[in-house]
Amino acid sequence: MSRIIKVVAAGAGTLAAVSAAFFLHPRRGARRRAAVRRESANVAALVGSVIEAPRRSAERGSDAQLAADARLSLKEAFGEPADELTVKAHRGIVTLRGEVADIDDIARYDSAVRSVGGVVDVDNLLRLRLSDGAVRPHVLTA
Repeated sequence: MSRIIKVVAAGAGTLAAVSAAFFLHPRRGARRRAAVRRESANVAALVGSVIEAPRRSAERGSDAQLAADARLSLKEAFGEPADELTVKAHRGIVTLRGEVADIDDIARYDSAVRSVGGVVDVDNLLRLRLSDGAVRPHVLTA
């Protein structure tokens, strides 16, 4: 009996790891998460649920305006350090790129951008700034 439990637990762990890798991929994860939200909204509409569908781009405004609003929110919350970041928006998904001095700043920048109206999701690609002389490891991409 315990062998069956171990096999089931190992399978569940593998499934969770594969799902996380699929949805948290640095480049394609945001699109996959948005697709799941769209499908959820479609199913909810068919079933008659009261789940709010994502707003269309006409309601959100242009991508340039959304990026400008996100940048303004960062500037108000964090001041000068926010100027070093790259902020882009595409169909309501805001992408943050750059380096931050403190690891806790990554989550703070993310939440500041999520609070902006019209932001559907945040693709947070911020990373921790290494100290002088440190070498950043080479990251393999799939």
